[in-house]
Formats: sequence, C-alpha cells, structure tokens
Amino acid sequence: MYTEKDYTDIRAQLHRRLMVFGIPALVALAGVIVAACFRIQWLAIGGTLLVGAYAIFCYGLLLYPVIAYGRHLNNVLHGRVRTLTGAFKEMEEGTVIRDGVHYYPMLLNVGNMDSVEDDRLFYFDANLPRPDWKQGEMLTVTSHDKAVGAWVRA
Repeated sequence: MYTEKDYTDIRAQLHRRLMVFGIPALVALAGVIVAACFRIQWLAIGGTLLVGAYAIFCYGLLLYPVIAYGRHLNNVLHGRVRTLTGAFKEMEEGTVIRDGVHYYPMLLNVGNMDSVEDDRLFYFDANLPRPDWKQGEMLTVTSHDKAVGAWVRA
C-alpha cells in the first residue's frame, strides 16, 4: 500500500508548506521586532497578535494534516507492526478522524463470523481507493496500532 517514495513525498510537501507559510511569518515577526525597537507600541502589539493568529491558522489548517499523515506513514513503514489473518466482515461507508488522519473503519473476524468477540477493528486509509473485498474473504493485514499498512489476500 505504501512505499518509501510516499513517505519522502509527504515530507517534501511539509517542507514546501513550511517555506511558503513560514517566510511571511518571519518577515512579519521582523517587523514586530523593529516596531518594538523603535518603541511603536501599537504596531508591536498589533503585529504580535496578527503573527500569532497567522501561525495558529497555518498550523491548524495547513500544516497539521500533513504532519499527521506523515506520522501515520512513518509508523506504518518504520514503526512496530503486527500481522493478523482473518475474514473480512465489513467496512463502513463514512470516514472517521483518528490522530488527525481520515480512515474507513473496518472489521476482521478471527474466529466465528457470528461472534462479536472475535471481531477486530482496523482503520483503512481514506486517501487510498477502497478495495473490493467480499464479506468472508480471508485477508492478512499488517498494521501499526489499528491503522492498516499493508494487506494481502490469504
């Protein structure tokens, strides 16, 4: 599902966004410092508030989703993973947000299909195309925590 190229691409995207949104923030911060040196109090306070609001906006809306997805890829590719084989039970249509990443919740059953105690919850990346699994199909899933990193038909 994922390759090292995916991870390097998301890291490059994060660096591009940091440059695009960080340079104007540094210029504005330099203006605040100059205003403080010349004791232009209203400009220093107003500039500080604007730089702070800009930083919070850029981080929350533009940087955090890329950071969270990069963390997900790092965990799946380089983190501690486990493998589980079970029968595919269902995948929800709606997405959920877990640790800042959008996922489709899915269930694998490792025992009796009618027993809820044998169900295992996993999260499939919503940025990837949904697979065409049929109910009862045997899958081997490699996951970090509950996030699916790779799968094969068993």
